[in-house]
Amino acid sequence: MRIIIVGGGGVGSALARLLSGENQDVFVIEKNPELVRNINEEIDVIVNYGNGASVIALEKAGIKNAEMLIAVTEVDEVNIVACMLAKKFNVPITVARVRNPEYYEGSSILTNEQLGVDIFINPERVAAYEIAKIIRTPNVGEVEYFAKGQIKMVSFTVDENAKLVNQPLHKLPLPKECIVAAIERKNGEFIVPGGNDLILPEDNVFILGKRWVLNDISWILQKKDSSTLQVVILGGGRIGFQVASMLESNRKNSCNVKLIEKDVDCCEEIASQLHKTLILQGDATDLSFLEQEEINDADVLVAVTGDDRTNILASVLAMQFGVKKTICEVINQEYISLFHTIGINHIISPRLLTAAQILKLIRKGEVISMSLIKDGKMEIVELNVPPDARVLNKKLQHAGIPKGILIGAILRKGSIIMPRGDDTILAGDHLILFTNPQMNNHLDRLFSGGGNNLLLKKNNSLFMQ
Repeated sequence: MRIIIVGGGGVGSALARLLSGENQDVFVIEKNPELVRNINEEIDVIVNYGNGASVIALEKAGIKNAEMLIAVTEVDEVNIVACMLAKKFNVPITVARVRNPEYYEGSSILTNEQLGVDIFINPERVAAYEIAKIIRTPNVGEVEYFAKGQIKMVSFTVDENAKLVNQPLHKLPLPKECIVAAIERKNGEFIVPGGNDLILPEDNVFILGKRWVLNDISWILQKKDSSTLQVVILGGGRIGFQVASMLESNRKNSCNVKLIEKDVDCCEEIASQLHKTLILQGDATDLSFLEQEEINDADVLVAVTGDDRTNILASVLAMQFGVKKTICEVINQEYISLFHTIGINHIISPRLLTAAQILKLIRKGEVISMSLIKDGKMEIVELNVPPDARVLNKKLQHAGIPKGILIGAILRKGSIIMPRGDDTILAGDHLILFTNPQMNNHLDRLFSGGGNNLLLKKNNSLFMQ
């Protein structure tokens, strides 16, 4: 499949790196010579210097034979023009990174078809949604929903005194409605576990189950959720503003939200649009300012200033003040290991989140959704089983599913099955799979049909979570 990526910046390079491992024919167009050199040296894709909104550059990239164009430059209009041109060459699928809501909301006088864009994506809104989701679920790490919200996944760090420690999975007193789907060791090792694997102190454990079972996991953590969360957001840019707005609009969760922004004009603009959030003008790295604003009373700190170094410093200061949970935006992928080392609870990368959203469009099979967790160390794939898949009508223990792939749940005719070894996969089943990225070829071999199916929902906006 030939895929053209217009823009080799953060999102474009992250996509190129992921797609290069998917055996796709990837061509990147970038007008910054330094970025062109970096991609050539680091990623196994073809990259050319040029303007992605130019017919000449697109033709050189093989636009006539392309099946997908993904335009992710920093300029909305360039991305839209690139998609318009791609449609003139009959490219089936076009994706545009667009920040300005005037282009995709109902107020726009141009339709998606007229703009030439099949799918709009807004990395900042995707990131804000992920952050809000983490805040709304206290005492846990990552949270994902599947099967239209019927199935939930949560992660949490195991305390050394927890009853789960040093117990093999098959002996854990877990309800039948949930399973341990993945374990991340303290040293960073990520495993898809078997029944004899042990949970060790400080493991990060991922549990998948029916939503009603995991809505309150105090029975696992032996902790009670506080009724009202004290949330501090550092940075009033696109992500910070949208996180505050999402928390304001959610009626089920009670949050007291402070938003700290250094720029006076930005503070005034945000204050005119938010009504329940306390807006403070100040420096997020000023120790005396943080003390004055009683940062030590916060349950959650969200650092989304747009600058990695500021986010790191502010998060470290917050942890020293005793803030229980820190959520930190990372822009430079090279900083991710540093963020983990210093103990930041949650790392949000808009680039990786965007890449994961787009990647699901390329995978073989009836892929419905796909999530990357822990910086891409693990994939969660939601798919429908086609009538000619190799795993059909076989008990799971005899289906040849290798270690590294785990079927977390089966949805069949409205019922949810948390599978065991003697369960059988049938045509039309809806599966939730956990897999190592290295197992993608096995995944396609076992769960794809005879053809390469590409799932596309026309006129869909991926940021509309």
